[in-house]
Amino acid sequence: MQLSRAEFERRYAEGHLRIALIGMSNIGKSYTGLRLATAFDFELIEVDKLIRETLGHDDMEAFAAWQGQPYSEGYEAREAESRALESAATQRALNWESGNAILDTTGSVIYTEHSVQKTLVRDWFVIHISASDDAVERLKLQYFKQPKPLMWNGHYTRQPGQKPDNAILECYPKLLASRAADYAALADGTISSDVILDPALTIEEIFEALKPAV
Repeated sequence: MQLSRAEFERRYAEGHLRIALIGMSNIGKSYTGLRLATAFDFELIEVDKLIRETLGHDDMEAFAAWQGQPYSEGYEAREAESRALESAATQRALNWESGNAILDTTGSVIYTEHSVQKTLVRDWFVIHISASDDAVERLKLQYFKQPKPLMWNGHYTRQPGQKPDNAILECYPKLLASRAADYAALADGTISSDVILDPALTIEEIFEALKPAV
């Protein structure tokens, strides 16, 4: 939903501004969403939390363990189930009707049903948190340290004799590159993860950076 700066500020003042944060898992969506909801008049809606509630999982690690790695037995079936769950949870979140809202999407929002993506871009101001080269390296390492469910969408391949985790480290940047173009196609604006994670910037300055230029 394209907005001018004046329209962005008017919607916020009147209590019906909807901002959706998109980007890779661990890029900073949840961190930024929580900071914005704490500092400003926003309700935070977490799609991952809605999915976990549906599955009966208490935390992200349990969710990640359920989905497994792309080389795990039964992964493709669970990935398909996860895609359906995510489409339903995201649509449920998009139906928000009251007050300003920040939507913390999953990293695989770009793989949800077309009707869900259509509603997202029609009704929400979509901000893509992009990954710098340094962020890509951080995300690769964090994938193992802080497990999150991940849809590979066919981007995981393994060479003969290659260890599964080594294949993940090799394929992960390719997955990010593929997703970057898809995120950009949905977004109304883009902000670098280096900006939102900059400790020298206040949340007020970051909120200003999210606004349209004109």
